[in-house]
Amino acid sequence: MAETSKTDKGQTAGKRESGRAKRSTGRIQVRRDTAAYRAAAQEQAARVREEIDTALADGRRIREEIEARIETQWHNRPAPKAGAAAKGGRRRRAKS
Repeated sequence: MAETSKTDKGQTAGKRESGRAKRSTGRIQVRRDTAAYRAAAQEQAARVREEIDTALADGRRIREEIEARIETQWHNRPAPKAGAAAKGGRRRRAKS
């Protein structure tokens, strides 16, 4: 009895596999058109490139503004006086 159930399972499994093979062989496989996906991907890539270029231009502009501000502050700084350097150091105590 155990032997007959094994053969029944084997036969049913074989029928299922052969049935699947028959179904896929007679059908025409329709491939999706990828042109729409490619166009969308290219459009998105162009948008991202444009955003990156804009961000780079903004970064360059900000850097130039900062450098110009530093340059003007550096040049507009008052010149140190001759006695000012000596005043800033530590003094020795006068001997008594």
